[in-house]
Amino acid sequence: MAPDSPAVARWELSYRTRRRRDEMGITGPQIAKALKFSATYWPKVERDQRILSEDKLIQLLELLDFTAEEQAELVGLRQLARQSGWWSQYEGLFDEQQLRFYGLEYGAEEIATVEALLIPGLLQTAEYARALYTADTAFIRQIEVQQRVDARMKRQKRLDDEDPVKLSVVVSEAALRQETGSHDILQNQLRHLVAMIEQHETTLKFRVLPFTSHTGAIRAFSSFHILHFARPPLPTLAWTETPVHGELVEDQEQTRSMSTTFGHLQTESLAPDKSLNFLETLID
Repeated sequence: MAPDSPAVARWELSYRTRRRRDEMGITGPQIAKALKFSATYWPKVERDQRILSEDKLIQLLELLDFTAEEQAELVGLRQLARQSGWWSQYEGLFDEQQLRFYGLEYGAEEIATVEALLIPGLLQTAEYARALYTADTAFIRQIEVQQRVDARMKRQKRLDDEDPVKLSVVVSEAALRQETGSHDILQNQLRHLVAMIEQHETTLKFRVLPFTSHTGAIRAFSSFHILHFARPPLPTLAWTETPVHGELVEDQEQTRSMSTTFGHLQTESLAPDKSLNFLETLID
């Protein structure tokens, strides 16, 4: 099981109450009126931006006809949601959406990642990450670089937990050949990938999308991550990112489409053993 994550608990709390409200045909304004909320406050609760006080949460759960057992479970989720994860110490560095993604990523059981131009963050060396941040002078202050590198390294600890996250990756050949920082930094990064693949042979599936793929470039035009959770009530989430923007995707039609795309890219990529051979040849 994935570790407890305050971000996942917070999301599950808002997701399950919102879903029950929809099932019962109760509107947001009706909830706000019944619980004496302002018209602007309740939408923030449903968007996972506010946590209700315990007494207000219990009133809400009774209004939505949750059983006593469900109420106890959801009140427990509220207690977990109020705690701080490791990502909280970086509130002044990353925006709210990015921090929420880090918290959800920490609590995910499986992650599927597509990277078109860079080595995935969960597999980067510190020097590779530092080179990326140092080069991005338009959006990143140089005084922040080391903190951002530290945050990236903390994200990677999920790969070595007692119950590590299962990670499936498709990386374009372009990302593996692009000299980020320097030739030596890239060389060390590729060696690190080989070591990680060999060290995590049961939980890390790494595939290379070669230049010879006929439609891969069309499908892998951006970077995205698909997060799967162990708890049955929770649906799949996705995270898309560009050099200037990141966004969580909760719409299930969109996440299914992205999962389908990931499946196509896996088919067009080299098999894991051939991908490892590709990396070793590239290093040589």
